[in-house]
Parts: sequence; C-alpha cells; structure tokens
Amino acid sequence: MNKFMGIGTLSRDGRLNGKDKNVLRFTLATPLGKNKKTKKERFAYVPCVVFRPSEDIVRMLTENTKNLQIGLQGKVNTSRFESKGQTKYATDVIVDENTIKVVEDDAISANENAEEGTKAA
Repeated sequence: MNKFMGIGTLSRDGRLNGKDKNVLRFTLATPLGKNKKTKKERFAYVPCVVFRPSEDIVRMLTENTKNLQIGLQGKVNTSRFESKGQTKYATDVIVDENTIKVVEDDAISANENAEEGTKAA
C-alpha cells in the first residue's frame, strides 16, 4: 500500500505551475521531535503536488498561509528527469485534494496526548 498521511504547516505559500496553471506545489513542514543535543525542534520538509486543484484549494494554499496547519493524504511518487545533461530524481506526495483539511491547534494537541497515552500503556 502506498499511502502518506501528514499534518504540518506550509513552509511558504504554494505556487501554481504548468502550462495551464493546473499544478499546485507546496512544501509541508512536519515536526520530527527535538534534537537531543540542541533541544531545537526538527522538521521534515515534504514536497507536495495537487493536480487540477479547485479554486478553494488554490486560495487556501497560496494566500496568507503563515502558520496554516493542514492535514492531508496522498501517495508517494518518485520521478526521474534530465536537467542540464544530468539525470535527477525527485520524490513528491501526490495529494488527494479532497483530504486537505485545516487543522486547529486543539485537535493536534488532543491527538498528541492520545498518542502519548497509548505509548505509556
């Protein structure tokens, strides 16, 4: 099964690409926990793609996204392409637009507390 599920914040406003501006790209910053030595929060930066996004999704992910937390689901996709005579590889999450939801801080805290309770048991 190829399924990605993530909650995080946008690292910057999403951007439309493609000939007809029908590809929305953004990066989801997901917390990995704190560095044991420095005590600083670490993040994974997950490149995401939505094909043929609705106007609502474009507006949500390209305008005023500072501190916007979202949850989403998709499939991990790898691709290969040529750039300046060299073969390059990329890994993206192809997001199912219908799964993109704004997540409130309270919901994340409740989920984290539930997970910690499960670990303690």
